[in-house]
Amino acid sequence: MAGLLPETPAYDEQSGMSAKSWRINWDTGRLEGEIDGLEALEQALLLALSIPRFAHVIYSFDYGSELHTLIGRDREYAEAAAPALAEEAVRGDDRVRQVKADSFTANGDRLSGALRVTAESGSLWTPVNLREGSGDGAGAEI
Repeated sequence: MAGLLPETPAYDEQSGMSAKSWRINWDTGRLEGEIDGLEALEQALLLALSIPRFAHVIYSFDYGSELHTLIGRDREYAEAAAPALAEEAVRGDDRVRQVKADSFTANGDRLSGALRVTAESGSLWTPVNLREGSGDGAGAEI
């Protein structure tokens, strides 16, 4: 069916992968236009953080996050384990050069923190919020 996808996607010459992605409108759940660069990387990282690892057969075992395993755990344990789990989830993206978790804290049924990510194209700060009962109860809230 013609017109559903671009006929000639843009490719990154170094990696051979597409440099563009579809923009997700998180409020409407629809795809709206294209993005690239740091905006595309940030969206990819948010997706990796929000998808529970090992839960869906369409994703490899290297994709997704294990943050959902912290739901119902002791507060101190969750705060200590969250940075490593969040860092591991985004390291699978080839565009990520460095990642450092910053200040994860638990408050009630919410675990919040941030990741500072350095890529070849620049740096970004990505918030991470895990809340019991968000969506299917597994993954980060965006």
